[in-house]
Amino acid sequence: MAKRESLRQHPRLFAGPQELGRLRRRARAALLRAWTRQVACQAERYASSPHCAPLTNTHNAHLLRARELQHRVVTLLVRWFQTGDERLRDAVVGHVREMAGWQYWSWIAWRMGDPRPDAVFDLSCGENSATLAIAFDWLHDTLSADERALFVTTARERALQPFLAQTKATGAASWFCARHSNWNAVCAGGAGLLALAMYDELPEARRALPRVEKSVGVFMRGLAETGGGWTEGIGYWNYGMSYAFIYLLSHERATGRKHPLLALPETKITLGFPIDFCPNGVPCSFGDSNGWSPMSVHYAAARRLGRADVAGVLEDRLIRGAAADGGKWPGAEDWLVVHPGRRTPAARAQHNVARLYDGLDWGVIADRMPGPRLYMSVRGGTTKVHHGHRDLLSYHCVVGDEAMVTNLGIEEYLDSTFSPRRAELFEVTPASKNVILINGVGIAEGSSVTTRPVRGAGLVGMRMDATEAMGVSRDGPAADFCGRLFLMLEGKAFLIVDRVVMAHDGRVESRAHTRARVKAQAAGAMLTGERQHMRLAYACNVPATLHTAVTAPTRPGEEATVLRWCADELHTDIIMATLLWPGEGTPRVTISPAGRGFEVAVSAKGLSRRLTLTSHLGLARRRGA
Repeated sequence: MAKRESLRQHPRLFAGPQELGRLRRRARAALLRAWTRQVACQAERYASSPHCAPLTNTHNAHLLRARELQHRVVTLLVRWFQTGDERLRDAVVGHVREMAGWQYWSWIAWRMGDPRPDAVFDLSCGENSATLAIAFDWLHDTLSADERALFVTTARERALQPFLAQTKATGAASWFCARHSNWNAVCAGGAGLLALAMYDELPEARRALPRVEKSVGVFMRGLAETGGGWTEGIGYWNYGMSYAFIYLLSHERATGRKHPLLALPETKITLGFPIDFCPNGVPCSFGDSNGWSPMSVHYAAARRLGRADVAGVLEDRLIRGAAADGGKWPGAEDWLVVHPGRRTPAARAQHNVARLYDGLDWGVIADRMPGPRLYMSVRGGTTKVHHGHRDLLSYHCVVGDEAMVTNLGIEEYLDSTFSPRRAELFEVTPASKNVILINGVGIAEGSSVTTRPVRGAGLVGMRMDATEAMGVSRDGPAADFCGRLFLMLEGKAFLIVDRVVMAHDGRVESRAHTRARVKAQAAGAMLTGERQHMRLAYACNVPATLHTAVTAPTRPGEEATVLRWCADELHTDIIMATLLWPGEGTPRVTISPAGRGFEVAVSAKGLSRRLTLTSHLGLARRRGA
């Protein structure tokens, strides 16, 4: 906004009079009634105990406190709109007064021992700004002079002035205008909500909005580089995009104009990204925070952008109990605000899916989407991303609603997680991933792998060349060639083919991790989960044996079994095949020479294929068994 203009009357953010007025009507849908009961119970508890207790024995307690307070405030407000009970409204004002009195909003500033409000503007500040904005917007017409002064003073001194201090042309915070960082959207989006809410009250709000627009614009336009995907994975997609979308939707409502960032093609595409990497509610992303549940603002954005397919999947996940339970953030209170009370029709399924996010180089292979019976996600791209691991070439495999093969990830954040010693953590290293290891090591730090889609008669998949990504060894490249081919065969099984060519004899293994029960043999294994099962069959062009081990994760109690398909001796040219079979019977896979390439034969109950591959894992030709 280059000049001051008039914004709509309050409430003017993402929820207007229609949405908030709907809260007063009795819910008819079963899910909305369940959410209402949950909100009623929680609101009564929060009104009776109106303080966020200090947290101990945890990482970044200030952020968790900010999130808890936001949940409390929105819950109390929603219930107040439903009942008109003034105790609930007064409890919200009490929480705002409590937040205003916190010496530190930022965990980082607390660790530095610097209580100045403008010392840092971090995630806690972004979330607190959003909480303050929502409370002011929804309570606006009921505030007394003293209450209004509390809100305005807190917004100026604890949020907007610090935001302006941290977004100057010189010396700006690292997240400001960062293209692929969730911090950008949370910090700028939270401040943007507050600037919209306080636009009429504070000149700082009017100064802040152009900077918010600039920073969020970089964030959203960066999606063009990744085909609508997100380098930080689905957990941080949820976090960053929720604040980006809530700001953009609020901007549209406050100004009465459509926002150009919501018109970008990649904005519409990205709505499907977390669904692609969380089949049937099973997280299959890469890097930190591999977890996802439906967000209310995601649903609102899907409705705004005409992605009924996305809205339908989100509702299905909610009905299956994937979100809004037990007061988790975000909870039932958020959904009651945005949900219209009627179901979105289910979308038609796509079959034999091989979907690649160009630029990101993450891929999805499935018999159908959404709701696959057989699914795999694969990881190419670069390790040079926020929250990234050395997990190139890795994959997740899901049968129905259960992970059969899964990368191991970080289960808790510690001081080492974002320190100079991060790369030493077991969960960051290739040893914890479903990858190829050459002479005991995997992908080199700071490397990249390009993913290419593969299609043939009755098969779809992805191919990766990781030769350069394997880095250097004693006196030259670790490999003259290192490649991996992922194929889905007739929608019935997955085949992984690896080839490593080295200048000198070396040791090669292919790893797969599972939390299922394992019954292993010399060249195969049976994986039995809580509800699903899968058989693995192995082959190699040289003598090889399957070994098993138990992992030693950083947080005890998260152990998994690692299947290690290892060549028995050292060789210069090793080809390995892994068949993942969810059906009955005993599957078999073999490797044999074929001209300048080689042939992989697969047989299982109802499946028989012979694939001729080139020396670099290209599809040469197919002939029937």
